[in-house]
Amino acid sequence: MVRMAVLIACLAILPHPIWAAEKLLHLVNIGWHTGVAVRATDIDPALIPEIADLPGAEWIEFGWGDAAFYRDPEPAIATYFSAAFVETPAVMHLVGMPMAPGRYFPSAEIVDVPLAPEAFDGLIDFVAASFARSAGERLAPLGPGLYPQSRFYDARGTFSLSNTCNTWVARAFAAAGLAIDADLRRASTVTARVRAAVAAR
Repeated sequence: MVRMAVLIACLAILPHPIWAAEKLLHLVNIGWHTGVAVRATDIDPALIPEIADLPGAEWIEFGWGDAAFYRDPEPAIATYFSAAFVETPAVMHLVGMPMAPGRYFPSAEIVDVPLAPEAFDGLIDFVAASFARSAGERLAPLGPGLYPQSRFYDARGTFSLSNTCNTWVARAFAAAGLAIDADLRRASTVTARVRAAVAAR
């Protein structure tokens, strides 16, 4: 009993108790667009019930962007101009991956981001709040996504040159407590800042 009491006391004063292990997620940069990839088993389906539409996924990548541009694999010139110069509706894009993001997106730049549970919860809360739904509601997909197992959903907010997919990712990591500006717009800048914030911890 004495040994057990001493062990509990020692664990209690550790800065990161062993029962509060960090959770690993990834920033995914495909060149012009960034997203956040999270292990499926780390996501509470009560917070993001839409993950049930991606059965068997080991990892899920979340992205946010312009509704018309993001959903069109071959956008017309008018769609480009609308996304660039007009505030337009946004969508969430969920990609179910049967393998780690680095293998699923072999040409992408992947940044490993380990987060303490409280920081991870902050990021997931931000992602959950990005869906245009009431708490607990499960949205029906708007349609198939850009990859074999992926879906689009209605999102909160409007897309513009000052509020892009990369801005959304920067805000997601800021919500996790990383020291990163929340108004970044370029994929390369977001990636560099997240990498630096992780290294500085």
